[in-house]
Amino acid sequence: MSSKRKAVVIFLLKALVTAVCLWWLARYFDIEQVRGALAGIDVRVLVLAIALHFLSFLAGGLRWWLLFRHVGGEIAFRQVWPSYYLGVFFNNLLPSMFGGDLARTARLYASGLKGSALVSSAFVDRMLGLAAVVGMGVLALVFAPAGFVNHLASGVFGLGVMALLLVAGIAVLPRWARRLDAGFGNRWPRLHAVLACFPRYRNAPGLILKAFGLSVVNQLLVVLVILMLAPGLGVHLPLFQFMVVLMLVFLVASLPISLGGLGAREGAMMGLLLPLGVDSTAVLALSVAYLAVLWATTIPGAFMLLLREPEAQDATSR
Repeated sequence: MSSKRKAVVIFLLKALVTAVCLWWLARYFDIEQVRGALAGIDVRVLVLAIALHFLSFLAGGLRWWLLFRHVGGEIAFRQVWPSYYLGVFFNNLLPSMFGGDLARTARLYASGLKGSALVSSAFVDRMLGLAAVVGMGVLALVFAPAGFVNHLASGVFGLGVMALLLVAGIAVLPRWARRLDAGFGNRWPRLHAVLACFPRYRNAPGLILKAFGLSVVNQLLVVLVILMLAPGLGVHLPLFQFMVVLMLVFLVASLPISLGGLGAREGAMMGLLLPLGVDSTAVLALSVAYLAVLWATTIPGAFMLLLREPEAQDATSR
């Protein structure tokens, strides 16, 4: 199968998943009830939520900048930020969850920055983001109300921890990187260049700690946005119980199974909150309100296409 045909098949499968999720959600949707629930949101809360969500993007941009600078050479944050923000737009509003990683790296690569540093830093950036979600979810499970921890939540987070440990073993430990390099690096020089970057992260624990801290800040800001919106829409849950639900929703939304996470994210929120006694109208209103905040902070990323690509310094040229 050609790459073009494969891309079409993947797109159609994601569109099918999105359509099925939205069809299932439509069974609970009453536009008048949802509109009435949304009318209870304070405009000041909505504006603050948009500001906080934008700050979460800034935290993510800072994380990637630190990771790239470690292996790619000195570069100003203002040169990296437009490409990162463009990637956010691709991830949330175009038919792919990982197309944003390609968009942000391709834009900087076109300007002359090292492709190996861009790919390796984007990979570590993505893994640290997932690690923060899983870690916060596991911590919230510990403090969740008695009787809440069930096989579904524990199983999902257990698999997430196992997956992250496996990925960390391949991506961070020099021994694994060297083994992969020995097996495939000679055949593909570009793969060799990418694998050679990972041991450098292993030797910089302070950098990884800072990047992980920014990942936690990134996720906490998004959680705060939802916690601000929830009370006005009739969603009231104990803090740590709500945190577990949100981390599971974030994990589902990060899977490349739907168009921009649409449908999968809302379906996961509905499927997890309904058994906890939350009204379906309140869940839908919360989903719509968060989607509005997400899109309001994401759409400006499209204007990054109008900016010139950053000029690479000598230390980071190809």
